[in-house]
Amino acid sequence: MSAQFAPPQSSLDKLDAALRRLVERHAFSRLADPDAFDGLALDGLAVLLLTDDPQRSPESLDVAVVLPEALRALGLVATALVADAGASPALARRFGVNRYPAVVVLQGGEYLGTLAGILDWGAFVSELGRIARALPSRPPISIATQSVRSCA
Repeated sequence: MSAQFAPPQSSLDKLDAALRRLVERHAFSRLADPDAFDGLALDGLAVLLLTDDPQRSPESLDVAVVLPEALRALGLVATALVADAGASPALARRFGVNRYPAVVVLQGGEYLGTLAGILDWGAFVSELGRIARALPSRPPISIATQSVRSCA
C-alpha cells in the first residue's frame, strides 16, 4: 500500500477557499470582474474587500476572517462584497487604495473611507465603525509608482 499525498495548496487556492467561505457563510457577493461593480445598486451601507495573492499580502486571509465578525460586532447591516485578486487592482485604483487587503466602505455608492491592512481586533472594529459613520468624500488619488501591492 502506497501513501498518496495531495499537492500543497497554492496561496491563490487558499484565497479562493477564504472567499468561498465569505460567500457561503456570510452572504458576501464575489466580484471576479471589476466591471461587475458598476452594475450593482448600492443603496445603503456597503463594504468591499479588496484582496491580493496571499503570497504577497498574507493579511488578505486574515481580513477575510475578521471582516464579517467586525460587521457583526458593530451591528452594521451592509451589502458585503469581495473582489478576487484579479479584479482588485482596477477597483483599488478607482478608490485610491495603495495597500492590500483593503476594506472600502461606501454609503449609497458614495465613498466613505478605506481601512487598509489588518489591525488588532479593537482597533479594526473601531476604525471600521468610524469610517461607516463618516460623511461621503472623494476617494484619495493613488500615486503609486508600481503596481499596487501590500507593504507587508
